[in-house]
Amino acid sequence: MTSREPTTPSFEQTIARARAVRAEHAMEAALFANRVEHARAAARYRAMAQWTAEYRRSAARCRELGEIIRSEREAA
Repeated sequence: MTSREPTTPSFEQTIARARAVRAEHAMEAALFANRVEHARAAARYRAMAQWTAEYRRSAARCRELGEIIRSEREAA
């Protein structure tokens, strides 16, 4: 029998994945910001509040991932 060692992603793969996820969240944040503006223009304040909360979550995740990417690069 062969023992299998768990494979861990390489440093480059980890950074690439974090960048890809950050890009997805950035696109979502842009979409949510657009929805906020449309809701504001239509005076749909409940929808505006909902999209603002979604935007803030995506933007916060982008910032977190950016910090992780920067700290990983500095550690390398």
